[in-house]
Amino acid sequence: MKQEALAAASASGTPRHTLWLFVLCLALRAVSFARPCLSDDEATYCVVGREMLSGRVLYRDVVDHKPPLIYVTYAVTQALGGPIGGMIIIHLLTALVVFSTAALLAFVVRRFTGSAVSPRAPFFAALLYVVFTTTLFSFDALAANCELYMMLPLVGSVALYLCSAAEMRLRPSLLAGAGALVGLAMFYKYQGGIHLALYGLHSAWLHRRHPWRVLAVWGALGAGCAAILGLGVAALVHFDAWRAGWFWFRFNFAYIRDGMSRSEVVARAVPRISFVVGGALFLWVLGLGAALRVMRGRTLPDESDVAFDRFAVGWLLVSAFAVTAGGRFFGHYFHQITAPLAVLAAPRAARLWGARRKLVVAALAVPAAAFFLLGIGQPRVMAVAGQPEPDYAAMTAFIQAHSQPDDGLFVWGNLPVLYFDAGRPLGSRFAFANYLTGLSPATRSQSDPSMDT
Repeated sequence: MKQEALAAASASGTPRHTLWLFVLCLALRAVSFARPCLSDDEATYCVVGREMLSGRVLYRDVVDHKPPLIYVTYAVTQALGGPIGGMIIIHLLTALVVFSTAALLAFVVRRFTGSAVSPRAPFFAALLYVVFTTTLFSFDALAANCELYMMLPLVGSVALYLCSAAEMRLRPSLLAGAGALVGLAMFYKYQGGIHLALYGLHSAWLHRRHPWRVLAVWGALGAGCAAILGLGVAALVHFDAWRAGWFWFRFNFAYIRDGMSRSEVVARAVPRISFVVGGALFLWVLGLGAALRVMRGRTLPDESDVAFDRFAVGWLLVSAFAVTAGGRFFGHYFHQITAPLAVLAAPRAARLWGARRKLVVAALAVPAAAFFLLGIGQPRVMAVAGQPEPDYAAMTAFIQAHSQPDDGLFVWGNLPVLYFDAGRPLGSRFAFANYLTGLSPATRSQSDPSMDT
């Protein structure tokens, strides 16, 4: 029996299995390598990055309200490959980021779930993340959005924090590193900062009999995070963009407030959460089932380490809280939840693999294949659903026929893809007009002409 367990452990972590998982990650995202721009968000990040390469300063000369690193990432890939080649590069980079995040999740499960867990569990944590970050429409699943990039440093911070917590003694370097990675994650999406609350509460419980240790942990975490945030502020000051950056950071609170009408939140939450959960039902059933057992104190002895499971449930809860910010429930927001769900679901998935292998294969392959096909035919699917894409090809042809490559373009509306396709520089600071009109995505202001914005 012991030899079988060792054999399974070595099999689940062999280079062959790692290569197989990487190839799967690339295959599931293959649509993004053939379609340069997958969403309005991608178009905005690309156009802002392009303007930054031409000398415009982020937040001061070209505007969007997201954290800075997503634009820097797009700018770097465009500097390497140009507007179209750069998008292929960033989609390849996104696949690598997803795979690296999955590898870190496997490490966390392998290192902290305990010896009683199936040796296949780390592999399944990685596999679940790779598969179920693609079971959404391509503009949420395959696009190079902030959440997927945020999750790599965020999961890295979890690994560092748990390495320190497992020793029950202060490891300032590990804790500062965990805090620094949270700061890095926040520069992709501010909601990554919720992990400071997770670590703070967990360390307060872990060291509850030694208050000075709690303060020391908080200090190390805070110092690491503050160091990274300080570098970001220093960069904004250097480029004379601090006041503008602070203005657009505060705009996020107005954005959240605009989306929090109770009736609208419920109307958005029900269909969107249902779609997300339906596409990843296997993950949610196993992950939430494990979380509920932990909260009821009924964890099975061969599933995981109880202390780690409690931390994982806390990770899931703070992630769910972060996803609700703004009340919009866009599909790509849920990548933040996918990671802790994969960790919680992995032991049970590994056990099912041994008992009901065909069920596991179907639960993974069917949604993955369905959304892969939806990604291939997305324009036609959206047209059938009554939400056809604008005729960007005709508009782009008109613009290119009536302008020179260096003529500035200004579009009154919310069509950032047109800036991307036309290849003309921005004629203003804005890639879309919502900031000027007061329209706010996924709220009544965007669909009800009678609403005063």
